[in-house]
Amino acid sequence: MQKEPYLFIIWQNARFLEKQIAVDIKKNFEIFRVYEICWTPTYFAQNLARFYGKKLPKGCCKEREVGTGAFKLYLVYDTAPQYINGVNINPINSKKKYRQLTGGNLVHASDTPAETNENLLFLLGKTWKEIEEEGPHDGVIRYNRDIIGCPGWPDLSTALNTARKIPFTRVKAYKNSYLIHSRTPDLVRRILNASGCFSLPGIHKYSVNIGKSVQPIYIRKVN
Repeated sequence: MQKEPYLFIIWQNARFLEKQIAVDIKKNFEIFRVYEICWTPTYFAQNLARFYGKKLPKGCCKEREVGTGAFKLYLVYDTAPQYINGVNINPINSKKKYRQLTGGNLVHASDTPAETNENLLFLLGKTWKEIEEEGPHDGVIRYNRDIIGCPGWPDLSTALNTARKIPFTRVKAYKNSYLIHSRTPDLVRRILNASGCFSLPGIHKYSVNIGKSVQPIYIRKVN
């Protein structure tokens, strides 16, 4: 079986055991890149909510649990993935081990290549393929930026081009704006950091912050 891409996040409050976790990651996976990411504390809770989406329960103080300081991102290959019920149990088992080790939900891991790409779009604004084409990197890459589109986008083309990177998603001109067709409309909404929606027949209209202006965007779910 071909090797597959995955990622691990060691949140700030787990970094007291980072060296031990990193040794285990290297033992079980092929490390491709390592980042140290720092989000703006003011936007940390918002970043987490967008990153986890519906997986983050309402009222959860996740930022207090994981810490709002710099965290580490490990991009890895699994050279021998083992699938059960549609997910790779290798990163799942490693994540469970690291969480038991640190005493909480302080380590995140993707469990499919699709989730890896989704996570990377939020964290870096790139797909695995784009990062892979850039090649490996020695040492730790410092990355001091919030999740893409937070608190807004620098320009409309960057926002729409990022949305186009979502599988089974396309963008076209519509009513002096843009209509996005996607199999995963909620993911599109979270990626764009869109808000203020109301429904039209089969379509949702959202507002997206572009610089100092607000851009209406229409999103339609397709099968």
